[in-house]
Amino acid sequence: MIKIDKLTLNNFRFFGDDEKYNSFNPQGKNLLIYGENGSGKSSIFRAFEFLAQTKINKNIFLESGNIFNQNNPSLIFELDNQEKIIIDKKHLENSYGYLKALAIYKPMLEYKNLLKIHYQTDKSKDEINIYDMLRELFREYPLDKSRVLGDIKNPDIYFTTLKDILNSNILNDINGFLAKFDNKFHISKFFFDKEFTEDGKVEFIINIKIDFMNNSLNIYHHFLNEARLSALAIAIHFAIIRNVSDKLQNNSLKLLILDDLLMSLDMSNRLSLISILKDYFKDFQIFLFTHDRAFFEILKDKMPWKSYEIFVNSSGEFEEPYIKKSLNYFESAKKYFDEYDYSACANYLRKEIERLKKIKDRVELNSYSENEIFKKLKKMLLQFDLNDESKSGEIRGKLIGFKNGLERDNLIEINLKDIRSISDRILNPQSHDDTSKPLYKKELQEAMDIIKNIKGRE
Repeated sequence: MIKIDKLTLNNFRFFGDDEKYNSFNPQGKNLLIYGENGSGKSSIFRAFEFLAQTKINKNIFLESGNIFNQNNPSLIFELDNQEKIIIDKKHLENSYGYLKALAIYKPMLEYKNLLKIHYQTDKSKDEINIYDMLRELFREYPLDKSRVLGDIKNPDIYFTTLKDILNSNILNDINGFLAKFDNKFHISKFFFDKEFTEDGKVEFIINIKIDFMNNSLNIYHHFLNEARLSALAIAIHFAIIRNVSDKLQNNSLKLLILDDLLMSLDMSNRLSLISILKDYFKDFQIFLFTHDRAFFEILKDKMPWKSYEIFVNSSGEFEEPYIKKSLNYFESAKKYFDEYDYSACANYLRKEIERLKKIKDRVELNSYSENEIFKKLKKMLLQFDLNDESKSGEIRGKLIGFKNGLERDNLIEINLKDIRSISDRILNPQSHDDTSKPLYKKELQEAMDIIKNIKGRE
């Protein structure tokens, strides 16, 4: 599979011409970006929209230039096959075969896309007609080697063909994705109909029929909460993207671009989304942008990413993005160690130890169910007379042995003695105004080696 190694947005929308603050280096991996509002996430999303167009309107592209810079915009996508895709005023046609797939399955998803599933634009009707949305999504759907759905000019034949595709090829996939989010509802069918408008024209109609816990919902957008409506919309888009991409040649550039898609999903559904990405889109290169800092930190540990953070720099004449690589605690400790800022290094090592300890605690708790722990503990204690003080040492030993037995999952083995020594002697004093305990490079290196050894067993 072809992947993107580097993306440069030169004088494009919010980005200027300083490569330090207008480029990202995923190096063929997934790219995760946290950006505060107004920092340029949407600009990156628009860059991929241009990449997915086989022919770009010159005026529209040039209007995407940075308003504070007189130079024309350009986009540069460097691929891991050593090719470079340039989009500027001289290069507005994407002739690469592996790029044509992007125009077919449209992998760019933002929150506005989801609204089309449940936001009623025609206030005179109860049910939502999604025909226009589906017609756009399926315009380039391949029927055979030479034809796509959009080639059909007869409206009735087009409508019937779309009906067959949805109800036979796509419906099961949609419900499969929906079940990952919420198994209480699914699409029972796509309902196809035609009727005359007031001016005598024929209107094509596609409505979604929902089954919610064995109850039929025709006006689903009045009943389902926002999280379920978002899950429904995501499932429909994902099923179409997955279905169409499976029909394309293997060397196609497979991308999935998600911009603040998770705003209306609760944490449970957000984690379900991550599972879907890992299980069903592992052959895609995923670009995910979010303004939710807490979820960004969770995401970093859930999948392999190259992570960046974008902020708005307002210190100059005009606002511009400030980009930095997002490092985990241990990477930050290493960075500050190399820069001789030993106090900052110690603080990040302390945070990494706390993170590892939380993981270890979760491993211990999850090794057995609560019921199993209770039964085993009760059975063990019944062997002793708890009023016999002479047995207290033996009971205590058994309890310790029982606790150690719970730690049967060797996901992480932490040398508590070394960790306690590091924390008390080196790390904790650096979080306070305490000059009585000097910090030495050798001790920090020792601490980093111990933690590195622990992390190697995560």
